[in-house]
Amino acid sequence: MGRTSTKADQKLIKTGIALARANGLRGFTIRQLCAKSKVNLGMFHYYFTNKDNFDQALLRTIYEDMMSDIKINVLPQASPKHNVRVILFAISSFIQKNRILLSSLAGDVLRGENNIISFISQNFLVHLQILLAELKRAKESGQLKTEDEFDAALILVPSLVLPQGLLGLLERLPGGVLKHIKTGIITRKIESGVPARIDMLLDAVFKE
Repeated sequence: MGRTSTKADQKLIKTGIALARANGLRGFTIRQLCAKSKVNLGMFHYYFTNKDNFDQALLRTIYEDMMSDIKINVLPQASPKHNVRVILFAISSFIQKNRILLSSLAGDVLRGENNIISFISQNFLVHLQILLAELKRAKESGQLKTEDEFDAALILVPSLVLPQGLLGLLERLPGGVLKHIKTGIITRKIESGVPARIDMLLDAVFKE
């Protein structure tokens, strides 16, 4: 941001996260954000200049929340399997809290929004580097069933991410036929089944 942080910019970020989680980055304007935050428009421009800068600050904040969980709970003395489980739980929690926002970002990527693509490639991949490092450690100690850490990651990550991603897409659709899907058994099943799915995925790539 280039400015000393105050309560005003923190309020804008906090409100922006709530709005983005409900509607995606494109689902609110600067004026709506300021009105909801009870921060004047001039303060927004002072701290962020424009919405692109604000969007990047918002995304960086939510990503740092996930990374802080990973960095606190991934321990060098713990087994690779334990650390991989920690990382997968952190990724799942991140997607569950932000799935509508993330589904909107996926749309931005598919539309070729270069600012979003560049930001994601530069800022949203650290967790995968940590995951691959733990899987490589597991491979080197003979704990993986797969040929290498990349094969293991291809089994673990898509299987964990896709159900939550699909739910995020469904939740963005209008009501009607899909209303019971968005609020009913599928949502509960996807959310409550995360621990069991993670354990099954770990059993698929780790030896006993």
